[in-house]
Amino acid sequence: MMSRRMACRVTAVLLAVAAAVPVGTATAAPGPPPPAGGRALTGPASPATAGRTTAGRTTAGRTTAGRTTVACAAGRGPYQRQVERWLRLAVDGRQSAADCEAVRAFQTRQGIKPANGYAGPVTWARMRLLSARTAPTDTGTEGASGDAAGPATGAVPDPASGSAAGPASGAATGGASGPAAGVVASGGCPVRSYRVACVDLRRQLTWVQKGGKTLFGPVAMRSGGAGHRTRTGWFRIYWKHKNHWSSLYNAPMPYAQFFSGGQAFHAVSGSIHTTGGSMGCVNLRLADARKLWSVLKTRDHVYVWGRRPGS
Repeated sequence: MMSRRMACRVTAVLLAVAAAVPVGTATAAPGPPPPAGGRALTGPASPATAGRTTAGRTTAGRTTAGRTTVACAAGRGPYQRQVERWLRLAVDGRQSAADCEAVRAFQTRQGIKPANGYAGPVTWARMRLLSARTAPTDTGTEGASGDAAGPATGAVPDPASGSAAGPASGAATGGASGPAAGVVASGGCPVRSYRVACVDLRRQLTWVQKGGKTLFGPVAMRSGGAGHRTRTGWFRIYWKHKNHWSSLYNAPMPYAQFFSGGQAFHAVSGSIHTTGGSMGCVNLRLADARKLWSVLKTRDHVYVWGRRPGS
């Protein structure tokens, strides 16, 4: 009897305590509030990228109205002057706040990430590509780019008849027959009645043309760097191997099209916008290499000229 009374009293006490506790206090602690704009930041902002709002204007490094901005990169990029000239800014080679905003606006429009105003190789390569799209052989389309003028218009020797690269060597074949009929636009690639794969080492662009028509590109590419320069002159595609594997470098070379010994057009993974360059091949993005594979045929001509900057 006593134990039953005690149990009833304990139960009554517990019920009283439970009634006194506000509803919801026994649940898990709430998480941190969502960031402004409803979008999570990808990571903590460093001191160099922290932003602020001044006089009603939002600067870099904040998430505002659903959009995350990135702070301006500190210092000038390696292509500062070229980028300034292309954007028709004051060309002084120094990164000002106005320069950063103009470069960042261009990067945002072109989908370049991070859009931080840095005048680096990716941004400059995109500008060169846009300039060349309408007329790849005419450097006049890069009037605002800061590039030097291309070779003078005139005739360029055609591959010597009957001396084109054989299936084993892919050796250069130009220069033996003297000047041939046909003109060269100021971009440097000969205009011929047959397909010519043009490789502009200076601008790091490649395309295919036939007569006055562009069949492919131009697209950005990566040629050989210092000590492994891509050979210049006339060549022919002498071997195509879709799933080639390099035994020399133990690496894949998808959509390989060889034109000079071991040098070939082929796809690579990762960025093609690197300082060091390739080991001599013409590296392309996978989608571009795949499309070029369908355009070029065995024994098509390749013309390589210029020099990669820094090589």
